[in-house]
Parts: sequence; structure tokens; C-alpha cells
Amino acid sequence: MMKTYLLLFSMLLFSFGIAAQSLSGTVVDSANHHLIAGAVVYIPQLKLEATTDSSGYFNISHIPKGTYELEVQILGYGTITQQVIIKGMENCTCNCKMGASCCSGNEVVITALGNVTIAQRSPVPVTLVTHDMLMQNSYSTIIDAISSQPGVNMTTEGVGTTKPQINGLGFDRVLVLMDGEREEDFQWGDDHGILIDPYAVYDAEIIRGPASLQYGASAEAGVISFKSEPFAENGTIQGSVFTEYQTNNGLIGTSEDIGGNNNGFVWNLRASNEEAHDYWDPKDGYVWGTAWEQDNVRLSLGLNKQWGYTRLTISTLHRQIQVPDGNRDSATGQFEFDAPQNGQIYPNKSNFLAYNPTIAGDKILNEDQIWWQNSISVGKGKIDADIGFTESIHHDIDSGTVGSGNMVVHDIPYSLKYQLTGENSGIKFTTGVNGTYEFENNYSEPPAPYIGDFEIPNYTDLQIGGYAILEKDFKNLIISGGLRYDWSNFIGQSMYLLNGGTPEQEQASAETPGAVKQFTGFNNMYSGISGSIGASYQLPHNNYIKLNISKSYRAPAINELTSNGQNIGSNAFQLGNINLKTEQGYQVDFAYGNNGRDISFEADGFYNYINNFIFADRLSGKNGGDSILQGYPVYQYVSNVAIITGVSAYFNIHPAETKWLEIDNGFTYVYSNLLNQTDSTNHVPWTPAPRLTTEIKLKLNNKRSCILRGTYIEIGQEKYWAQNNIYSALYTELPSAAYTLYNAGIGTNFVNPKTGRIICSLYVNCTNLTNISYIDHLNLAQYFLSYEGRIVTVTQQNQGIYNMGRNVGFKLLFPISGHKLSDTKLQGVE
Repeated sequence: MMKTYLLLFSMLLFSFGIAAQSLSGTVVDSANHHLIAGAVVYIPQLKLEATTDSSGYFNISHIPKGTYELEVQILGYGTITQQVIIKGMENCTCNCKMGASCCSGNEVVITALGNVTIAQRSPVPVTLVTHDMLMQNSYSTIIDAISSQPGVNMTTEGVGTTKPQINGLGFDRVLVLMDGEREEDFQWGDDHGILIDPYAVYDAEIIRGPASLQYGASAEAGVISFKSEPFAENGTIQGSVFTEYQTNNGLIGTSEDIGGNNNGFVWNLRASNEEAHDYWDPKDGYVWGTAWEQDNVRLSLGLNKQWGYTRLTISTLHRQIQVPDGNRDSATGQFEFDAPQNGQIYPNKSNFLAYNPTIAGDKILNEDQIWWQNSISVGKGKIDADIGFTESIHHDIDSGTVGSGNMVVHDIPYSLKYQLTGENSGIKFTTGVNGTYEFENNYSEPPAPYIGDFEIPNYTDLQIGGYAILEKDFKNLIISGGLRYDWSNFIGQSMYLLNGGTPEQEQASAETPGAVKQFTGFNNMYSGISGSIGASYQLPHNNYIKLNISKSYRAPAINELTSNGQNIGSNAFQLGNINLKTEQGYQVDFAYGNNGRDISFEADGFYNYINNFIFADRLSGKNGGDSILQGYPVYQYVSNVAIITGVSAYFNIHPAETKWLEIDNGFTYVYSNLLNQTDSTNHVPWTPAPRLTTEIKLKLNNKRSCILRGTYIEIGQEKYWAQNNIYSALYTELPSAAYTLYNAGIGTNFVNPKTGRIICSLYVNCTNLTNISYIDHLNLAQYFLSYEGRIVTVTQQNQGIYNMGRNVGFKLLFPISGHKLSDTKLQGVE
């Protein structure tokens, strides 16, 4: 499959030599008309950018024909956007005026909604996470990096295993994209983190609300679209060397990238590595079983010409991560090995500090991806055709080197889209088909003494959906709506086991005497309609309102249908339900905001009614206690009607006359209800606790003669209220206590005062400054407790595993930028 893509891409790459157009112009101060040097002019749809020179001039060459939103940014000015139209063989000129502001505001371009638009004009609530926001914070995973944004949370099983939530919904209801490619890597499991290299992410867009219309059933709660860095400016080779260290778990991270742009041929190569030992918290000390490591190599190749562009991305990622099981000595509470290691019962300090995640139970996750994107100009529109291939290999390791659970999942995502933009009519029309073909296989039984754990059957899943979206821009009013139809076919194979649960276990045929059915074969087809209609209206004095009404659809995931085994990473025995029906959601979003010169805010309220909402229900035994299978509590997937409501908001203060000060505030509140239930079962499990974040940033003056520029100091607070609205039956969920975290950071750029080029950027960030002991409500590791290997039900929050204590992160970035190709040629070579 990968060789086929490479051959087709190479043929296309070298078959077209038609030159593309260029865009040039100047950037000036709107107040005094002074030319602005150092402004970044960016075309998000193409990932092309240029920086203005000392005379405020910029030039972006090799731009395909089409209509684009231009984005211009520089520190001290508000981000502006401007539409440009590239026609025929004509070069285009665009002159931009910028107003003073210390905050970029909402005038930024978003691409994740299918129709390129501006954030504040989108009818659907959207959160933007900028490159600066990512660089100025410390985190272990890319989901950790965005989890404090309004409306966004994450579930965790240790710092290296994180899954996103949007508006209180997660797992298979949140679609994650990397440069447009679907990340389907075991999205349904809480013990599988998102397999994305955090150093490969430049910025992110988060759609908060159903996006099934554009992306299908997996986007019921929303979409997180991660994007890699822009390509180098034409005629240059650019890159960087990055390194970081975090004090708590000793995380060491490095990433090197290099890329170039030669007359429309663009390329970028990145290699990254992360490794961390066990983390530490004030209550537990070092938490055994939380070490991890990750490696990634990612290559992108592309060609921009008049007819459009083509891009090929190849990525290979390896992650090995321990999953804590909370196994302790019943007398002392000290962590202990699942099995003695050379006569040693308890991990010692050298074990805790080892960068070797192979002693405790762990997972090996390998993912290889190839993603081919094409865009071809057709008349006044364009056709986008994308196809990819992903192989995700999962090994569960039981204190050794041979996995007890082994499976491989293949995905072939595809998309064909036609988009027409009216130059003067304000109409955008988009239609297309997309989906994925997924097939999974369990590996054969591991050798004794290991016992195979078959959680789900071998299966295939074909998904296809067609959609149409129409948008009309009436200057101050934008109306957008569309419909989508999805169809999917799930086919699962039966499986029989002989001597199940013993070292002699083996797969067998149905006719084998004594064989027991592990999975029943099935062939289920699902279909459903999604749709939305919404509007945004720009009111006087920078105010605006948004209203969106949407219907979502989601077919059951494979684990919800067929699970029949131990989920080792979740300390649970899970049972599927082959008769589950599709989820049907109906959501209303209303937002009011202001994007002013000195302040900006937005408050978004939502109401989501979901019929046939699927969740895991903990089963009771004969005597009213837990039902136990193979030592694990048993969970059965069931469905009910769920109502989820809430508010997400931000309020930012950025006085134009006080450029050295910025105060950002974010708020998230989610309330959930399951209809016709008892007091202990009337809330959706894992509903996040209310949260208020505040960050005060002080920016020091930039003097051209100073070696330090862009210097800032920030202090922040994250306040989490108690969460008592829980699914408390059989201790499925425990109430969580309130807590407040304090954070601080400082950063600067070391600049050559003669050339103005950045030599190095330094970022220092401290989380949990006061080193408090706390357990986040969505920390699923708090329910992991065993005594001498015997699983125990956690009945009080303080019995479980706590979150990380104080952590100081240091980041260094050394840019390699702006070298002209002629400057890098070997002297004397013709």
C-alpha cells in the first residue's frame, strides 16, 4: 500500500511544471502608516508564509489559483485577516494595515470546519490554540497541552495516557486529526493515548460541538485538528533544534526538524524522542508504573503549482508506556511489583528513576501512517482528494517481553470534496464523500506462561458518508447549513478458545470438543442522518452573536458491541452488547461575544439531547456487591437517554495603551443527566468538574539594541470545584474534592542585535507551584488499587493514585531559519 502511494505521488510530482502565481505587498501601521518589519503573512490553507523585510515588504510565491484567507500577525498588533483571490497567471498585490493591540483576538483563520472562515464569524464555537500557547506551557502529551482550554478536558491513566473530552463527551465521540488525517488509533479505549508526536504540532483548532456534518459519526462531540508547522519560505532552508527537561518525572525531550521550499517544491523532515521515569506526588511519592518513552520520524513532501497542490506525509511512531495498576502492600501501602524481580518485592529508587518502561505491566504501541492530499483548481472551485493508510499495532505486556494481548488495526481513510466559492456573491458551496475502511486482527496465542487476552474479535468496518454544505455571507450576517447521510457495515468473526484462562489456552474451531465461544460472529449495518443550520451576526461595537442547531449521529464502537475480556489497562472485565442502537443527538449552541480593542470575551451555552447514549455500567453480583470475572469488576455496555448542558467562556483583558499587560480567563461548566434513573445512576459517568482558569502575563519592552526580546513573566491559577454529580452506583465513580493549582512561567528570545535574528528561545514553566496533593475528577488511575495482586474496590478518593506534584519544565529552541539555497551551496561546485 505504501509503495503504491509513493509511486503515484512521484509521478504526479514530476509530471506538472506549470508555474504558479505569487502574492506580494506591504504591511503598515494603520495609525502612523509606518512600514512594519518582521510581520508574518500566512495562508493557512496552503501552510505557506513569508516575513516582511525591513521595508515592510513580503512575497509568497507558487500559490495555486483560488480564493484564500490571508492572516497577518506580529507582536504588539492585533491579528488581521484579508481575503485574496489568485487568478490565472496574474500575480496579486495585497497591502495590509495593522492596528496596535497586545492580543491577537478572534481575527484568526480556521480551516477545520470545511469552509475556511474567521473564528468569530463561525456559527459553531471554535477554540484556537496558538503556537505561542504551546511553547509557553509544559506538558507530557499533546492532549495535555490543550486540556485547559474552555470546554476541553482530558481523562488520564498516568501522565502519558491521555484522551480528550469536549463538552463532557470523549473517547469515540471526539475526532482527532493531524494535518487532516483521522487518528483512529484505538480511539475507543481509555488506556490508549492519542498517538501524535507533540513536537510535530504547531497549533490546533478545536470545534466544540457536533461536527458530524463534515467528518461523520466519530465527530459527535467535536473535532480537534492539530496542524504541523508552515513550510519554509521560498528559496530557503529552515529548521530548528528543540530540547526540554521536566523535573518531576525527569522527562527528556528532543526534536530536530529541517525543511525547504524551492520554487514550489516543499519538504520537511522531523525526528523526535521523549522519555520519562515514574512521576512523583506528595501523597504517594513516586508512582510505580508511570514511565514511558516515544519516538517519531515524520516526512512531508509537496508541490505547489497553478493547478493546485499535492502533498505526501509519512510518519512512523513507537510508544512504550507503563500503565499503573496500583498494586500495593496491604500493611504498608507501599507499591510492589506484580511479580518478584530477582527476589525483589518492592521497587526501589533506582527502579522509580529508570528510563525503562518494561518491568511494570505496559503497552507497546506502534503506528505507521501515510497520508496523500491533493487539491486541484477547477473553474471557480477546487477538488480535494485525500487518501491514507495507517497500521496500528498494540501489545499488552505482562511483566515480561511477550504480550498477553496483541492486535493490529489497519485504517484507510479517504475523502473527495468539491468546493465552490463565489467571488462576489458571498456563497460557498461544499459537497463530498468521506469515510474509512478499518480491519483488525488478533495475533496468535502467546507462548506459555503467558495467556492470551482477546478483548475484541477480528472485524472489518466500512464507513461512507456523503454531505453538502452551503454558506452565504451577507457582510455582517453569515448563514450556514447542510445535511449528511452515513452508512457503515460492521462484520465480526466468531472465535473459540480451548482451555481458556490457562497457560494451555489456544484458539480452536467450533467443532473442537471442549471449545468455548469467545466471540459470536455478526454482520451489523448502521445508517443515519446528520445536519446543522446556524448563523453568526456582527453587531455594532465589536459585539457578535452565534446560534447553531445540529443533529449528530454515531454508530456503536467495536468495544461497545463485542468486548468479552479483561481490559488490563482499565482494571476491568468488559462485556459488549451486540444489540446496541445508533446514538442520535440534538444540540443547540448559542454564543455572545465581543472582540474589542481592550477586551475580548465569548460565552457559549449548549444543550445536548442524546438518544441511545452508550456507556459502561458496572454490574452487581448475587449479594449486591460487584460482579467479578477473572478477578476484575465487570462492566456491561448499555444505553439510555442523556442530556448534557453547560457553558464555556473566556474573558481576556488586553489594554491597547498598556501593551505590557494581558489577563486571560477561561471557564468550563458541564452538567449531565441520565433520564429515568435512581439517585446513584442519574449522571453520565466522567462528567468533568467545573473549572476557572486565570493567567496574568507581563510583557517587557522590546528594545532593538537589547539581546533579550519578547520577554514575558506569567502567573496563573486553575480552580476546580468539587464534583458531586456522579454515577455512584457500586462505586463506579467517586465524588471529587475541590482544589486549586498555581502555575508560573517566564520566557525570552536571545537575539543578535545586529541582524535581529533569534539565536535561541528559552521557556521555563512551573505547574502545581505549591505542590499540593490532589486527584482530578477525570484521573481514572484513582480507581486502580490492588493488595498483593488482588483487585480492591476504591471507596474513598484518597485510596487511589494522585496526580503529579510540582513540576518545572525547561525548553530551549534553536532556530535554523532563512538560509537562502544559494548560501548553502558548496563553493566550487557547478
